[in-house]
Amino acid sequence: GGCSGGGCGGGGLRSPPPLGLPLPPPAMGMMPPGPPMLPPRPPGMPPAAPPFMGAPPVQDWHRTMMVYQNPDLAENLTMQQALEYDQAKLSSMTMEPEVVELAHHFNLSDRHARMLDEQLKRRNNTFEEDIASMYEILKGAKNPADLLMVSIRWMREDIFRGVKTPNPDVEKAAKKYKLDAPSACKLAEVLETRNDPDSDLRKICTHLARSNKPSAMVMKMLKDLKDGKPVEDCTHAPAIGSYEHKEEQRRQSQRSRSRGRGGG
Repeated sequence: GGCSGGGCGGGGLRSPPPLGLPLPPPAMGMMPPGPPMLPPRPPGMPPAAPPFMGAPPVQDWHRTMMVYQNPDLAENLTMQQALEYDQAKLSSMTMEPEVVELAHHFNLSDRHARMLDEQLKRRNNTFEEDIASMYEILKGAKNPADLLMVSIRWMREDIFRGVKTPNPDVEKAAKKYKLDAPSACKLAEVLETRNDPDSDLRKICTHLARSNKPSAMVMKMLKDLKDGKPVEDCTHAPAIGSYEHKEEQRRQSQRSRSRGRGGG
C-alpha cells in the first residue's frame, strides 16, 4: 500500500527529517575520516560559518573605523606620539635664529653652529645669556671656531659659566688684570693641560701685572704653555700703564699725602 502522513510503514525507508532538524548521526562504522564534525546547529539557525581565512572580522573592521573617527581612543595616541616625535626631530634640525645670526657674524661653519645650537638647547633657561656670552667670548678672537669649541666642551661637561671661565683662579686674575674674554678662556683651557696649574698661574700673573697689554701677553705665552715649557717669573720692570705701574703710583701718592699731613 501507499505511505501515510507520518512515514512509510513496515521496513520501508524513513522520510528525511523536517527542514531545520539535525540529521540522524551516521552509524559508527560510517564516520568519515578527518577532523571531528561540528556540533549540530539548533533548529532554525543558519549553517555555522567556516573558520575565518580572509579579511578581518566585522567587529575588528568597526574598531578600526572608530579609531580613525574618534581621536579620543587610546589606539590613536600612538599615531599622535609618532607625529609629535617627527615634529620634535624636525625642530631639532632647525637652528635657533640667534645661533644662525651668531654663526654668520663670526663666519662659523654650519657644523660648528649646529654643535652650539645642540648644547644651548640642552641647557636650562639660559639661552639669551649664553648667546650674549658667546658674542663677548668670540669678539676680537683670531680664531673664533677654536674658542667656540672650548665653550661647547665646557657646556657638554656642564661647567660653562658664560664669560666667566670654569677656573675660579683664572677668573680672579682676569678681573684683576682686566683680561678680555678670549684670553681668559684660552688661559683657562691651557691650564687644564699643565701638571702644576696653580704654580703656573701664579708665575703668569707676574707677567700680567707688569704688562700694559695683559690680554695680548696671555696670547703670547700660550704656545710655550701648550708645548709644556716651564713658566718663569717676570723680571722686567713694570710697563707704563700696567697694573703694577698703577699700583706703584698709588702707593707713592699715599706716601706723599701722609708726608704732607705729617709736615703740616
